[in-house]
Amino acid sequence: MSSSARPRPARTRTARANALATATVLLAVGLATACTPDDAGSPAAPPAKATATVTGATGATAAGHTAAGAAGTTTIGRTLYSGGLRFDVKTAATTPATDTTGGRLVLTTTVTNTFRTTPVNDWPTISVDVNGTPLAGDHGTAVPPTPGASNTLPITFTTPAGFTLDGASLVLGDPGQNQAVLPLGNGGRPAADLKPLDLALPAAHTVTGGRLALTLKSAQLRADTANSPLKLGERALYLTYDMTGTVGPAGMAVSGDSLRLRLPGGQEVGPSSAPIEAIYPDRPTRQNQAAWFVFSGAADGDYTLTVTDPDRNGTPATAVFHVTGVTAAGPVG
Repeated sequence: MSSSARPRPARTRTARANALATATVLLAVGLATACTPDDAGSPAAPPAKATATVTGATGATAAGHTAAGAAGTTTIGRTLYSGGLRFDVKTAATTPATDTTGGRLVLTTTVTNTFRTTPVNDWPTISVDVNGTPLAGDHGTAVPPTPGASNTLPITFTTPAGFTLDGASLVLGDPGQNQAVLPLGNGGRPAADLKPLDLALPAAHTVTGGRLALTLKSAQLRADTANSPLKLGERALYLTYDMTGTVGPAGMAVSGDSLRLRLPGGQEVGPSSAPIEAIYPDRPTRQNQAAWFVFSGAADGDYTLTVTDPDRNGTPATAVFHVTGVTAAGPVG
């Protein structure tokens, strides 16, 4: 028998079998790596993180606004009024939610007490409306500024996953009240800044009815008051004045009964808040007084103030304030 016809050694057959088995295992591993089924329980790759710094127009980015899930700072530069306070909203900084924490929105504002002498005791309700869902704002331990003063106030909101400024609106005030509304991006609720209307005073600033004279200092038509929110659509005429009485030794007591306001439609209202003062010969003047007239159905036109002697002595006197742009601050109905 020739050497070419001899059977191969057993070890050679074994080596080929081992090589084949090894190749089969490597192929199976390669296939498993290339195609893992959705339910194999492998952890998902972490989401991509994007950071955008935004400046300029409200919410402006190359795509329009800070994208959902992205961090960034947007310049707002708008003003709202509520509860006697002016909120200058400067920037909105967003941080996206994660698997373990909610997102965050921080509005940087400067708040001013618009009154010279009246303290504001409480903050209005502060929220961000996201497509009908309110997110409560946290102003920490800060208190409203004193009359005429301004303070910086950061307001923090916890936001859901996917939050974006588009469709979100800053809201000051409760439902059923006049609410100041500022859309923070595209969409959102209709804007209403509740900015007071400064009214021109009559040429003769002093209005004298009998023994009582009011020297008018300022007049505003407002959609808010200092510490008592107005109902939806209500307005208030806010007057400041110095008050002087020409009286004898017995003096004279002055209250809101001496003041009336006739609206453009003919309705007359008395003040919802007015000083009660006693005037005597040695102290005939009371300075920096304020009266509020609250009413529904505000409209453009003439608002007529009547000043009457407390004892109905002499002839009542009137001052007329001409008002236009009542609806610019917000709805009246």
